[in-house]
Amino acid sequence: MIRLLIWILFLFYSCFAFSQSRKNKPEKPDSAFTVPMITANYGMMLKGAEIANRYGMNYSVGGTFAFKNKNHWFYGIKGSYNWGSQVNETTIMDNLKTSEGMVIDDEGRLTFIYLEERGTTFFLTFGKLFNILTKNKNSGILAYGGIGTIHHKIKIGFKDKIKSLSEEYLKGYDRLSFGYGINGFLGYMHLSKNRFINFYGGIDLIYGHTQSLRKFNYDTEKPDTEMISNFMYGFNVGWIIRLNKRTRDEFYYD
Repeated sequence: MIRLLIWILFLFYSCFAFSQSRKNKPEKPDSAFTVPMITANYGMMLKGAEIANRYGMNYSVGGTFAFKNKNHWFYGIKGSYNWGSQVNETTIMDNLKTSEGMVIDDEGRLTFIYLEERGTTFFLTFGKLFNILTKNKNSGILAYGGIGTIHHKIKIGFKDKIKSLSEEYLKGYDRLSFGYGINGFLGYMHLSKNRFINFYGGIDLIYGHTQSLRKFNYDTEKPDTEMISNFMYGFNVGWIIRLNKRTRDEFYYD
């Protein structure tokens, strides 16, 4: 029992001595440094311009590989996968539907068809972190722009086998499109001193033009060569994984 009490007293004394040494150690000033990072993000976007005639709201998941240097310049590459359940061009399958709004499969049964949005975007980005609204030298208002590509199509889904909707025939209905655009982001980025809580969030804007890659639509029986304007706006939030090692200038408290 006496030995146990001695060990307990020794542990208490060790913890006390360690805490006092931490308090007496001078705190080094916070400083900005280069941070390579990858992010996992989630977003929601609404549509404007001509693309709003085809799709409604969509969701997105994606990632970024980027750098923030000591002078707060920010640059990288970002990509996202987009999906949505609202397709406004609801008549593209009318030439195959019955009066009940269904399609007859290869077995002579009536089956439903559903339409959804699918797409991707990729951008090279460049901007700056403005160290305001916080004492943390590596956090603040993040603003950047980018150039890249926009890709989208209508996903046509059904359960049963339908010969008139084989993979080759679907190309005449899915409005597969590709084009180029610009991206803008304005938000807040936080890189914590303990390196564990790192995130960003803000307003995301995309504008560009896309053109069909199919060239001919079966439902209209006309070539599809028109270029349409794309405007998407919404929010984007992400979790940041820092890839830099600790530097001598870093000094953190829990």
